[in-house]
Amino acid sequence: MTRLTSQVISESAAFWVTIAFVVMVFALGGGSRADIEFLKVLRPASVLFLIYGLWGLRSDQVAPFRVLFGFAAVLLIFVAVELIPLPPSIWRALPGREVAAQIDHMAGLGDVWRPVSLVPVSTWNALFALIVPVTMLVLLARLRRQQLYHVLLVILVFGVLSGLIGLLQVIGPSDGPLYFYQITNFGSSVGLFANRNHQAALLACMFPMLAAYASYGVTEPEDVRRRGWTALLVGILIVPLLLMTGSRAGLVLGLIGLIAVPLVYKRPVLKAVRKRKQTLGYMPYVLGGATVVGLGLLTFLLARASVFSRIFAQDPTDDLRWQIWGPIFRLSGKYFPFGSGVGSFVEVFEMDEPRHILDTTYVNHAHNDFLEVLMTGGAPAVLLFVAAVVFWVMATRRALFSRDARPTDTVFARLGSVLVFMLAVASVSDYPLRVPSMACLFVLAAVWLAPFSLRLPSKSNTELRQIGDGSIATPSLRN
Repeated sequence: MTRLTSQVISESAAFWVTIAFVVMVFALGGGSRADIEFLKVLRPASVLFLIYGLWGLRSDQVAPFRVLFGFAAVLLIFVAVELIPLPPSIWRALPGREVAAQIDHMAGLGDVWRPVSLVPVSTWNALFALIVPVTMLVLLARLRRQQLYHVLLVILVFGVLSGLIGLLQVIGPSDGPLYFYQITNFGSSVGLFANRNHQAALLACMFPMLAAYASYGVTEPEDVRRRGWTALLVGILIVPLLLMTGSRAGLVLGLIGLIAVPLVYKRPVLKAVRKRKQTLGYMPYVLGGATVVGLGLLTFLLARASVFSRIFAQDPTDDLRWQIWGPIFRLSGKYFPFGSGVGSFVEVFEMDEPRHILDTTYVNHAHNDFLEVLMTGGAPAVLLFVAAVVFWVMATRRALFSRDARPTDTVFARLGSVLVFMLAVASVSDYPLRVPSMACLFVLAAVWLAPFSLRLPSKSNTELRQIGDGSIATPSLRN
């Protein structure tokens, strides 16, 4: 009895520590720049959380997520290896190091041992940035399955909060106190983020998350209706908040999120049967449609429908990101197969930046994370990406077609797959996974999906056992 009580206390503590970490990340981790003041708090605090997570981590807790831990280990080693100084003869033989070697020669520095990365300080920053998502993975691995699903509620709360803050930002002054970052999209709805595209990505991801919220944890008819109506009303609220960001990419992601709702949602299994069937006819749809139209008009008046003006008033081919993708792809060939170094994009791109796009500003990212990873990470990064795609395809296939898993497990595995896909689509024109909060959301989605990358045993051949909430669990998915 004492051992059981101790285990319950430990699991409860692990859950609340994880919730505290998620709250901290979403409150402080809305930007990716290395000079953000919030990171001076977030990263050191993440180290403390990481120590706590590793202290009580058991091998059986790692097993369902061993693929993810493998990815994390390889990624950390890869970035760290890029910081190891190499003999001058080897370093100068690496592709794309000619200019740096000439500078060393002209400055009379002699034979200098240098790492693979052309900008080591930026690679160190990239290595430190990995602390936050790795901490998220370790903390999540310590949770029971139902606790993993409850983290969804915290993300939904922060999504609504960020959206409402964005509404107040648009209503208020363009440089008001509700903008939490010095370099941001002033005058736009950015919420808890520094970039409107990242705000839009989170809001778009809420559509499939709301579908999962309406699908799990309820067995009584009244609770099912309450969850359903709550999800519907919050979803209706998200529509204008998403439009208010003025993000073209966010609009595309929002459509993907809405299309994915039927894939994620699964009607809850009821314990009690209603004695009398209540028919609401088409009224919920009428009310929902009227609300969407009304909120859409309100958004148009408040935000001047910035998303529509950006779509129709500006030719997408004139957008700077379209102009730099070609040069970045060519630079990828210049530094292939070792890359210029993780995190080195800004300084390396400035050396070969085309004259026709030179101005008083600088390009902070490729605005296509796949291209930036190719340029800075080279062949090793490509191999990691291919392995990740294979993992996603295998796990998604089993999540879609497996009949052996519990319905709730299937719901969250599909949700995880959808979120991974949506964030990958967002990375085509932006860099959401470089933002700590979005990186942690990606890790959470991968954790929900990860057990389905393993072969699930058949229920008929496996002894089932009850867990604390009365649901049935298969041993392949740890409780």
